[in-house]
Amino acid sequence: MYKLIFADDERPVLSQVSRMMDWKSAGFSLAGCCTNGYELMELVEKELPDLVILDINMPFITGLEAARQIRHSYPHIKIVFLTGYTEFDYAKQAVELNALKYIVKPVSAQELRAVLDEARTALDRENRRIQKMADLEQLYWKSRKVLVHDLLGNLAQSGTIYERARAHGLQWDRNTFFQVAVLSADRTGGGSSWSAEDGKTMLYALGNVTAELAQEARLGMACLSGGKVVLIGYSRDKAGLALRMQNFAECVLRIAEEKLHFTATAGLGNVCSGCAQISASYAEAVRTLALRAGEGGNRLFTVQDLHGCAGSHPAVWDAVNYIESTYADPNLSADSVCEHLHLSPSYLRALFKRQTGSTIIGYITKARMERARTLLEEGKLKNGQIAEKVGYADPHYFSYCFRRYFGVSPSEMKEKLHAR
Repeated sequence: MYKLIFADDERPVLSQVSRMMDWKSAGFSLAGCCTNGYELMELVEKELPDLVILDINMPFITGLEAARQIRHSYPHIKIVFLTGYTEFDYAKQAVELNALKYIVKPVSAQELRAVLDEARTALDRENRRIQKMADLEQLYWKSRKVLVHDLLGNLAQSGTIYERARAHGLQWDRNTFFQVAVLSADRTGGGSSWSAEDGKTMLYALGNVTAELAQEARLGMACLSGGKVVLIGYSRDKAGLALRMQNFAECVLRIAEEKLHFTATAGLGNVCSGCAQISASYAEAVRTLALRAGEGGNRLFTVQDLHGCAGSHPAVWDAVNYIESTYADPNLSADSVCEHLHLSPSYLRALFKRQTGSTIIGYITKARMERARTLLEEGKLKNGQIAEKVGYADPHYFSYCFRRYFGVSPSEMKEKLHAR
């Protein structure tokens, strides 16, 4: 069963579409409906749907802008545009955003069912491709077993290691940076289709997914070693390698849960320079993976977790401090916070939610609303000025968010505060 979110600024359309379809028979569950782009982005972050059907003409955040944000942060989500607009420019932008379909309102039950069938077919096709990755490929593991064993155990002779690597198609030299990730299937909390006796098969499945995706991304090489999946990432860009490895590990964990139907955990070592340091990065990755015993699985651990408390990650407090100091910036968003901290969006979102109980978007709203309430209590500024002070260029959008957060309008709140 795939998860779907539907967004349209016209409530009658929302009501009609949500009732016209037997979602279960179409292979979908309706996770929620939204009337504007702001609500949509919050719900997407919370529910992580497989498909989003959205109107182009929505308030606060347009459908096209919401689709761009979804495509950037959640590239696996399928997008369908449902709109009353027929201009070619909109259709062209929809194509550029790799939308699955572009349909014009009013839509009939038959048309909607056809779109859902097409989306389900595309999702099924992707699932089959992922499942095929899980086929055992013993020859791949054997071809690099000796080289990887020597690298991880620091047994390779520095004079010949680069020649040996090139024999395996690896263009490494002394200016190459490396980073090791170690991944392991969680033996508890997995899907019902896997049993305790399936550990070896799960390991091979996880390894095949990691190896194929790493090869496609030209990120590194993966193999099985010591009962775990080991990924040796490499690049000439030190900073870029760290971010790509985080993003990649989180992608593999998500695929394991959504497509292979079991959870996994990853440990990530530090970036190092030269083949001789790969064994040190590997040892760090193994130590970070061991944090699963105390902190639980289905997540990525980094060396930062070793030096602090895995349950209280410093990156979260860095994000909180950044939000508290920049909430007045109208361009502040979950993505901009992640970019400022040089952390992948999915990694920081998971940390932030686990540690604060709130999404990043939710915390930005909280910071803005609490400051707006203080300014209303002071009584020196008009509502439009307060909106600008807390990061809202549109006063109407500010009023909408304020009422949604507090349950009353800014003017009503001001009256309550001054009536004390």
